[in-house]
Amino acid sequence: MRYRIGFIGAGKVAWHLAPALAKSGQEIIQVISRSALSAQKLGDRLSCQHSNNITDLIKDAEILFLTVPDHSLIEIINDISDYRGLVIHTSGTFSPLRFACQKYKHGGLYPLQTFTIGRTIDMSTVPVFVEGSEPAVARMIQGIAEGFTSKVYEMSFEERRWMHLAAVWANNFSNFMLTEAYRILKLRGQDPVWLEPLIRETFDKALVITPGRAQTGPAIRNDDITIRKHLDMLTDQPDMQELYRMITHSIRESETKTNIPGT
Repeated sequence: MRYRIGFIGAGKVAWHLAPALAKSGQEIIQVISRSALSAQKLGDRLSCQHSNNITDLIKDAEILFLTVPDHSLIEIINDISDYRGLVIHTSGTFSPLRFACQKYKHGGLYPLQTFTIGRTIDMSTVPVFVEGSEPAVARMIQGIAEGFTSKVYEMSFEERRWMHLAAVWANNFSNFMLTEAYRILKLRGQDPVWLEPLIRETFDKALVITPGRAQTGPAIRNDDITIRKHLDMLTDQPDMQELYRMITHSIRESETKTNIPGT
């Protein structure tokens, strides 16, 4: 079914989700963002109205997506308390109980992917987890999501927040490790591009044989001589030295968890 949809928030999630919805046949009628420039850029891309003031909200939009950080959601859901359409957030950690005092129907559509403006993502490959304030709302949101991906799953808030936690480990923390690896080489005047084949094989192999079976390195083989050398090299970087020590300990401890499926 085709709906008239508005967006509050014009950041990374909206930049990918709104065009995917439009491509699936939905009508995006408005983008609102505190940043007038962000609202204009996404609005122009979608050929729809845009504003940097929530009071300009088009009230006859049937659905309103809130694609903003969690810390902004509380304020926004109160600002739109007189709205009577369906409100959908895209957070992995926002509790539906936060909507308890609102009269409008609400739900969540959480796309499990990392988004960056300027990057092209095939949204048909993205898993999406949905929930609704009532079964009919959940089915409605599921139908909307199925317009751009077949990987749509109904999931409770309790399970969704654990999914989000796992995603932080898989994406945000792993990316930080790569950032530090690049930094180490740059400080020595070496080219981080040499790491690229290793990085690609690391993630390709983990996806094929599972991360637990793919683990290699001095920690897993109990190579204390190499570990001590690395710790000595980090003497002038106590924070990174402690992080190296903690991760090494965790890798060794992970050997006791090999009975967990998929580790």
